[in-house]
Amino acid sequence: MSDDDFTRRWICSVSESIRWDLKQPAQMQLLESCGRACARAGAVKSAQACGGDLSKFESQMRRWVGKSNIKTVGCTVHIVYDKCYCRLDDEVSWQLGDIYCYCSLGWLKEMFETVLGKPVKAEFLESIKRGGEKCRFVVHLPK
Repeated sequence: MSDDDFTRRWICSVSESIRWDLKQPAQMQLLESCGRACARAGAVKSAQACGGDLSKFESQMRRWVGKSNIKTVGCTVHIVYDKCYCRLDDEVSWQLGDIYCYCSLGWLKEMFETVLGKPVKAEFLESIKRGGEKCRFVVHLPK
């Protein structure tokens, strides 16, 4: 068995345990933490480089997810993903089911909080994994 196969099987096993052995609030918290860790492992450098400038960060996000997929209305940022951007393969994400979407939520929170230096609230409204056409998130900025 290759190292990649071993890693994939191990992650799938952990994913199954999360899905079947933990109650939903713990699943959500764990996946959100994973998303935050993913952001800190690389992308957060882009957020740090914005130096607290939210519009600069939003411009960066537009380059990643599409020009029309980031809109700010007052203290709310609407984000749309046309696809799942996670680097994990479908086999792993399938094991987690729709709880997997909380990973993306954690990623967004970490990125926006890094730019702003303050906690944000975020929610997802729709996701591809839950049968939606796209993934739609809302980030509520601090006032």
